[in-house]
Amino acid sequence: MKLEHDLRLQLVRVIGGVPMVKCKSVVCFVVFILMFSWFMDACFAVDKAVADEALIDAENDLVSTYVAVEEAEQVGANASELLAKLKFAGNLLADAYNAHRVGDYDKACSYAMNCSDRVKGIASEAAGLELEAEKAYSERLFATAAVSSAGLSLLLVLSLFGWRILKRRYFKRILGMKPEVGKAE
Repeated sequence: MKLEHDLRLQLVRVIGGVPMVKCKSVVCFVVFILMFSWFMDACFAVDKAVADEALIDAENDLVSTYVAVEEAEQVGANASELLAKLKFAGNLLADAYNAHRVGDYDKACSYAMNCSDRVKGIASEAAGLELEAEKAYSERLFATAAVSSAGLSLLLVLSLFGWRILKRRYFKRILGMKPEVGKAE
């Protein structure tokens, strides 16, 4: 009977209508979340070496993409949109270097990785534009060669007909002349 009475007393103890056991678990959960958020930065912190590597990778990606866009532009592709995207990626890399210089390696690494992500699709777009420009160039070259060939052929045919007409006129004029005969001595 006494045991049953003690159990009832423990079950009845409440703080604000919530049993004491539930309050302890809620408090433990809140403390755990606060501790986790406090130590989370230490667990996922980026050191200088990782940030340096991310900056180097981002710069290499940006340079290689810029070279691909430049090659596409030299072929004759309209790369103005790609250059605008590269400018944005360059700004991200500049922000990464600024954050690195200040010592905020997490932000520097984040900006560098964002820059690398931005330029990955640009290189393939540049390659596609380059292929389109080369195809358009070869089509223009073929059209120019075809029109030139047709023009030269027409000129040759017209020249032959013109020569025949001029030759006939010349012979008619020559044959229509009366030769003068001179006295023989």
